[in-house]
Amino acid sequence: MKRPDYLSSGELGRLIPVATKPELRNTCVTSAMLMAVEEFAEALLGALGAPTGKRAKTHVWLEPVFKSSKNDNKDRPDALIIVNNGRREWRALMEAKAKGADLDADQIECYLDIAKVQGVDAVVTISNQFVATPTQSPCDINRQKLKKVALFHWSWSFLQTEAKIQLSKSAVSDPDQAYMLEEYVRYLEHDSSGVSEFEQMGKEWVEACKLYFAKSKLDKKSPMGAAVVSDWDELMRCTALLMSRNLETNVTTVLSAKERKDPNGRSESMQSSFVSSGELKSRLEIPDAASPISVEADLTRRSVTVSMTVDAPRDKKRAPATVTWLLRQLVKTEDGSIMLVAKWPGRTQDTCAELVKVREDVDALVGDRKGQLPRTFEIRAVSDLGGKFTQRRNFVPELVSCVTRFYEAVGQYVVPWQAPPPKPKKPVQVEESSEESTGPEAGEISAQQIAPGAFEASAI
Repeated sequence: MKRPDYLSSGELGRLIPVATKPELRNTCVTSAMLMAVEEFAEALLGALGAPTGKRAKTHVWLEPVFKSSKNDNKDRPDALIIVNNGRREWRALMEAKAKGADLDADQIECYLDIAKVQGVDAVVTISNQFVATPTQSPCDINRQKLKKVALFHWSWSFLQTEAKIQLSKSAVSDPDQAYMLEEYVRYLEHDSSGVSEFEQMGKEWVEACKLYFAKSKLDKKSPMGAAVVSDWDELMRCTALLMSRNLETNVTTVLSAKERKDPNGRSESMQSSFVSSGELKSRLEIPDAASPISVEADLTRRSVTVSMTVDAPRDKKRAPATVTWLLRQLVKTEDGSIMLVAKWPGRTQDTCAELVKVREDVDALVGDRKGQLPRTFEIRAVSDLGGKFTQRRNFVPELVSCVTRFYEAVGQYVVPWQAPPPKPKKPVQVEESSEESTGPEAGEISAQQIAPGAFEASAI
């Protein structure tokens, strides 16, 4: 493959890296996967706007230097991705960090400037930092820099997850390419790759926990609040990726269209909510699950609440029957911490009871409302973490465990209510002709009775 004329230097991505730095080794191997495994490249780069299809070809040049660039080697990105389908070419600069190294905002803005000058479409960053969607960045970037060039971010864990899901679904048709992707996963799982999950909350976590447990609050514009919310967002994204690998499907953070378009506004809204309430909230979307899984960490109570909400069946005439419908779905649920909440129409107060008690007597949840019908049911598990809640490192696995346990106990069994098909009130009766027929049988239509062009007219 000939190097593009606009580059003065750059080496094509290698399957077997020779670099000594972890980030360059990782970039090298990832570049090779993008060039060699078509389905992997299409899933990742297609989502960023690159052309896709059988004619699309991907090439990646390592440590590229543009001929017209006035920047020295310290401003040289790790790679240049080029995707061409014969009609359109899409290009992106890539910058990667490994182990505990975080992305540098000034460096990313420098690459955005280079991309703008060179007519490159995007900048893609990779690190062990987590974001809710690839359109978000772990860095606080000047929005003016993003008017002409798009900025995307992947975590190494996300790349590992995407590769595993494709392998589990046999999405890679070529056996040699599938083998290469398997080896890529093995490489990322090795300690020497420097790939890690979200391991601990920031130093602000301990102080924030003490503050809210003492019934105090942070200032609305406190940097501590912004740091805690950022860590929470990373933790929830990491949890989603861990569940994705376990369930072999893409688990994502629930975001509204507005939040996707304005990630900074979303962060500000989350910070405002956290500062005023001392609660961190998020929702995870699992394909084909009855509803998103809501996750809430309450700093004032040092507890984690995981829940799902489903509509109550509307074909029942009495409340006990709706509760029985829900209990049938939770027959295999053995978690003793599960609570059921019935939400009633109007201003009627919600009712709540432990699952074990409702199994013994549905009146524990229904009470004196047997003639009414609940609107929704919330299935909830509350875990009091005590001292572990305030510990930066222990809080992370405890929360992940709360979410995964809830899905195993509840989420995998619950299905949404579906209205049954309508039933006819009376059987349809067809009157029989009293006259004997020598032609077609009674009720049939002969070909001569069909007007010419009847089918054509009805088809129109």
